Amino acid sequence: MKLLSLFAFATLLLLLHTPAQAQNQESPSRRWGAELNLLWPIFPGNIYKGQVTYETWRKNDFAGDAYVGFHIRPFEFREAEGDFANYALTFGYRQFVWKGLHAEVYQAFGPGFNRNNALDGKDYSSWDYEVGLLAGYRWEFLRKEKREKNRVSPYLSTQHGFYYLAAQSNPHPIKDFSGEKPIYVGTLNLGIRF
Repeated sequence: MKLLSLFAFATLLLLLHTPAQAQNQESPSRRWGAELNLLWPIFPGNIYKGQVTYETWRKNDFAGDAYVGFHIRPFEFREAEGDFANYALTFGYRQFVWKGLHAEVYQAFGPGFNRNNALDGKDYSSWDYEVGLLAGYRWEFLRKEKREKNRVSPYLSTQHGFYYLAAQSNPHPIKDFSGEKPIYVGTLNLGIRF
């Protein structure tokens, strides 16, 4: 639990970190953004994720985005578990280091549901906390001059990394399960900055 608290505290510090020098340099014309994950409804399937971003600071290519969003996985049958669904509020911080190259700290908190469990037939509900680390790149569709003139600037970003289910209030039994392990995650986000 100390590790989870440390992770949450580190994310909070990153969200609040706005270098004094960076505040006055190159103020972005498009601070707000919205993203929708195009990949997850198709692969692995039945997962819907969107978020709103806010550029908290910028100094040339170095910049920081804070975000908040949602994660929806409606009920689906899993052979080892039964019917499963989860919903979460997501939040985190994305650090840009060169043009669109970035690293991201991800967190999600929300309820998970298991109906007709495959082992005992019972129903379970749990509050789950998930953490993740990702790296990726954001491609802007418009050149900088056009981005500054247009009200909306579209982009595409992709990320790769790992998520880990760090805590559950009421875990449900799963066939042949030996404990939580980090899972590989890839994203493909279509976004706009405004």
